Amino acid sequence: MSLETKMKLSPETISSVQELIHINVDSRNTFQELADGTANASVAIMFRELASERNRNVAELESLLNFNETKAEETGSFAGAAHRILISLRSTLGAGTTTMLNEAEAAEESIQKKYEEILTREPGSAVSDILHRQFGGIRAAHQRVRAIRDAHRRAS
Repeated sequence: MSLETKMKLSPETISSVQELIHINVDSRNTFQELADGTANASVAIMFRELASERNRNVAELESLLNFNETKAEETGSFAGAAHRILISLRSTLGAGTTTMLNEAEAAEESIQKKYEEILTREPGSAVSDILHRQFGGIRAAHQRVRAIRDAHRRAS
């Protein structure tokens, strides 16, 4: 058994990194759609910031695959695309900021669960430090979205 390093990841870790790329792409694209769909400028700015954060996650995860001479599959999921269509439809029909924040909170729950699943499945991988750091950012973003959503609910 050889020691796993960032330059020599196991097939299981490579698969997990690919899964995280997919969900980060979904999250990035969802936040971009939400930013375009809300009339609240400060919420739109937050959504764009979170989309940028997810884009940085994707780039960092892709670099791990590049080190391992593996091509990253930078695509989202069918479910993510369907969710973005729903967001676009709701926006077109005049959904308010609270609705867009509800959608963002649901998307944050999804990405947080995926990271939890992979960190449980790959507890001692060579990329654990990166995944834990990204997970910390995702949890903080989830709390931020939830707090802003709850504040908008109270104000409505």
